[in-house]
Amino acid sequence: MRTIKVQELLGILKHTETAAFEAYLASPIYISNPKVVQLFELLSKDTPQTKTIDKKSLYKSLFPGKRYDDKQVRYLFSYLSGHIENFLALREFEKDQHQYLLQLRRSLAERNSVKAHAFAKFRFRQLDPLESVSFYLYQYQSAELDHQYSATRVRQADYLSILSNLDHFYFLRKLQLQCELINLRNVFNTETDMLLIEDICELIVRNNFFQSPLIEVYYGILMMLTSPEKESEDYFLRVVKLINQSNTKFPIPDLNNTYQYVKNFCNRMINTGNDGYRKILFELYKTILSNKRIMNHGDFSPWEYKNIVTLGLRLQEEKWVREFIRKYLNFLPVDERANALTYNSAMLSYYHKNFRQTLKLLQAVEFTDLYYQLDARSILLKVYFELDDVETMLHHISAFKIFIRRNKLVSAYQKEIYLNFIRYTLKIFRAGTSTTKLNAVKNEIISHQNISDKNWLLDQIYGVTGN
Repeated sequence: MRTIKVQELLGILKHTETAAFEAYLASPIYISNPKVVQLFELLSKDTPQTKTIDKKSLYKSLFPGKRYDDKQVRYLFSYLSGHIENFLALREFEKDQHQYLLQLRRSLAERNSVKAHAFAKFRFRQLDPLESVSFYLYQYQSAELDHQYSATRVRQADYLSILSNLDHFYFLRKLQLQCELINLRNVFNTETDMLLIEDICELIVRNNFFQSPLIEVYYGILMMLTSPEKESEDYFLRVVKLINQSNTKFPIPDLNNTYQYVKNFCNRMINTGNDGYRKILFELYKTILSNKRIMNHGDFSPWEYKNIVTLGLRLQEEKWVREFIRKYLNFLPVDERANALTYNSAMLSYYHKNFRQTLKLLQAVEFTDLYYQLDARSILLKVYFELDDVETMLHHISAFKIFIRRNKLVSAYQKEIYLNFIRYTLKIFRAGTSTTKLNAVKNEIISHQNISDKNWLLDQIYGVTGN
């Protein structure tokens, strides 16, 4: 089935937007051709993108008794597409009061409307003052607008405001993008760096741009990601402190983003064998969960929900975990709740070594998410190992390896840690009860950084050797 542009655009309109678009089409400001309105009504009768549009039937409904004209139909499709695009752009414009007032001020300045411009400027200054890249960009654009307006009224331009906001916008965005590039480098093994980033970092320190808490946080994140281990840990502590101190000053997207960097750092340290970061990460999650601004803003991630349960159980916080599962289930997207409850109930069963119940629950989980699949397969491997179900375990290992190697969504880092987990599970199995062989495997595991579930592997060895 070939979907045309107008079908796709109709398909992306939300239910509430469809009603608003009907009101838009009713406005004589935008619509001069009633056939466009009629076309929308005809196309809206069917669910868009479910079948090929019959252009000849549409034409017959639009122009009864007239000979089919394909060019005219295509023109109407184009007009309707243009109006949907205009409607979507207006919706975004209405949501962004900064841009709305900047455009209003620009129009009023061009018309030399002094009082109305002054009032629009006052309204602009009353908007949300949360620090972000967008905040500095809008402040820069506002200062530029004042500069242009002052030139027509023979006033002294405020160059300091223009330059300061431009610098803050540029430096902050550079830091953010460099941090993102480092994350991409870890996933895709690329060596790309942002141009001039070292010079920019030097300028930030030398000119004390740390008066901006968000710039200081992202500078700290960059240092945390690039410094030697001891220094990176110092930057980590500094960044966490700064985020917690200034979290009310940051927009939710930046707050979530900065917390994600420090959570990732904790996970990286845990995977290198630094178990002290489990408790640090657990307390970090508690801080995030207690932040009403974050928790009341959109849905909670099922992946985060799962991670918190896993972490809590590893720290033997079963009572807290049970309360968490109950209390925060409704923060998840509605269609994810049943799956999340089943999976995390399986985690509780595994924690109590109720392996048969674990298997039963995991069989009921729909693996719609890559992270569910990876973790569930890991749990299954551990269950088969602990049940001494050798044949099933070996079959599962073979399938698990194929899944990891063939799935293009699994990053190079994930492939490494999970394949190492499988490899050392097999080594422990093959070592049997030989203390010499098991101690040799233990030393390998301890010295190896990138292994998933390192503690579980060591526990299997200690269970046999006693040390």
